[in-house]
Amino acid sequence: MSTFPRPKLEDAFWRALQSGSHLLIPGPRRIGKTTLLKQALARPSADFFPVYVFVESVDSVDELYRKLLSALLDQEFVGRLSRASRRFSNWLKQIRIEEIGLKVRFGASGPVDHQGEFVRFCRGLELDGRIVLMVDELPQAVENTLGSKSEQERREAIRMLQTLRDCRHDPSLGERIQFVFAGSIGLENVAASLGASKHINDLKTLRIPPLTPDEGRAFLDQELTRLDLADVPRAVREHLLGRIGWDWLIPIFIRRFAEELPPDAATPDAVDRAFTLLLTHQNLFEHWYGRLRMTLEPKELQFVKAVLGQAADPHNNGIHSRSVTNLAVEHGLLEHQVNLVGILKHDGYLNNQEDPAHYRFNSPVIREWWWRNVAN
Repeated sequence: MSTFPRPKLEDAFWRALQSGSHLLIPGPRRIGKTTLLKQALARPSADFFPVYVFVESVDSVDELYRKLLSALLDQEFVGRLSRASRRFSNWLKQIRIEEIGLKVRFGASGPVDHQGEFVRFCRGLELDGRIVLMVDELPQAVENTLGSKSEQERREAIRMLQTLRDCRHDPSLGERIQFVFAGSIGLENVAASLGASKHINDLKTLRIPPLTPDEGRAFLDQELTRLDLADVPRAVREHLLGRIGWDWLIPIFIRRFAEELPPDAATPDAVDRAFTLLLTHQNLFEHWYGRLRMTLEPKELQFVKAVLGQAADPHNNGIHSRSVTNLAVEHGLLEHQVNLVGILKHDGYLNNQEDPAHYRFNSPVIREWWWRNVAN
């Protein structure tokens, strides 16, 4: 499947790394985080060696570092690094790795301390440049580690954030490795819920913006050409983008919307029918509800559903902060209101950019889906 180039975003990514920053890339699913990371992998900047690690299923500190270490020792990555860095190639010949599999052994027997071995391996690296360790879905790994929220699991989740901060502030590692963390769950919210915000406050945030109107038009043109629908009139294309929302042009919505158009799509009515079909793709939307259902307590979920239900109501233009407060009182959650609304903002549901006292859905598509499938 083709992707849409976003050179300004890629440039911002590499400039942030060149400044020495470790990055946090937040944003809802399907907005383009993983695409940016994969583009960085395919087109690395000079003197950077990116490696991609997907950690959504990780549920312990040891498992996290096993995956990070295994990624660094992956044969394809090691080969690529050896070809690009003479220093690394010479250094690699001097070390002995006995086993790479479910566990990585450095001439040792018995249980492996993967965190310790990761740090030791990275401190010993010799290469011309820096590795960019791109860790996708770290916030989900932290939540998995939190599990049923026992005190022991809470300490383990905090330790995951704490040890990663220790790695970022280790001078010998900083010369060799930079971290990029991405996630569809807000890491800021997860850390705050653990009282562990101090462990991520050194990260530089790089947000993935929706496509601009011109980028949205160009991407839609590309998709219609791919689908052999290049004859769709410009007015129809503009109507399609308007249904998605000019302020929230997410590539996946444009692509899936275009795929629902009939071959003879020549009127706005054809777009409206395709929009109705788009909303039937539960796999495209279910995570917007499933993520809240999985992470919130029952009383919190009911409050959030009430807030989003009022914001989604087509008779309303969003929801006023007074109504949010009234719902918080009604659900006995007034002291948690700020944190719960913060989740909805940071995770891409609502914004109050135009008016601080008024919240509305970022995406008209998600608003319509929520109204049809969750609120009613």
